[in-house]
Amino acid sequence: MSPPVYDHDGGWHPGVTLSAPPAAQPGHPLWWKAAVAVAAAAVGAGTAFAVVKLTGGDGSDTARTSATATPHSQAPAPTGQPSRATPTDGGTTGASPSASPSALPEGYHTVDDPSGFSLAVPDGWQRSERSTGVFYTTDGDHRLLQVFVVTEPGMTPYEAVRKSSENLSTQPAYKEIGLEQSGPPAGASAAVGSDAARLVYAYDSEKLGERRQVVEYAFTADDGKEYAVLAAGPATDWPQAQKDADTALAAFATR
Repeated sequence: MSPPVYDHDGGWHPGVTLSAPPAAQPGHPLWWKAAVAVAAAAVGAGTAFAVVKLTGGDGSDTARTSATATPHSQAPAPTGQPSRATPTDGGTTGASPSASPSALPEGYHTVDDPSGFSLAVPDGWQRSERSTGVFYTTDGDHRLLQVFVVTEPGMTPYEAVRKSSENLSTQPAYKEIGLEQSGPPAGASAAVGSDAARLVYAYDSEKLGERRQVVEYAFTADDGKEYAVLAAGPATDWPQAQKDADTALAAFATR
């Protein structure tokens, strides 16, 4: 029997607290085990931290539902803070639409996720719950959004994305493009804290047969939880993943 196939779009998450209400929700509660076995033949040497199992195999760890729109009001967006680092190779922070969820870019809509937050996702994407958070995906994970909660005590958003880069560095042809205490991207909702940090990286995915470019934001939200929101896609489509992340955060809200 072949070992499970793992991929590494997701950042470092020693704990995930996102879980759907127990009644009438697809999938199962989410948890994180301290050590995860990674298939070295699929993506190179594994780590105990930065591991995301993407779709593939029998799909038994996913429960897909349609990402349908739900109206959601939103507070005005704050102005993003200057970057403390200068990314290269496409790592410059992209400006997100300066618009409320009622005026999102064409092709996006707001969803109220059962795990207690709202965000904007591209039309037609499918929702799934996995052991590493909530995913919205399309085209067999070639493009995706991922949301999880950082539960490591005392870890700041910047430390979270720095640790992501450190633990992902063993992946095939890994390159850190940008690592910064960025503040919220332009157009982010008021729910995204001013302590937001941003990581941009690229790597070669043997599973998907392409070079990937990923952006990950970590921040303390207005509910006091530290969230990570990650967008990934083919490097040849960059800055599409940046737009997906910024648009998601333009409509981000907690409840």
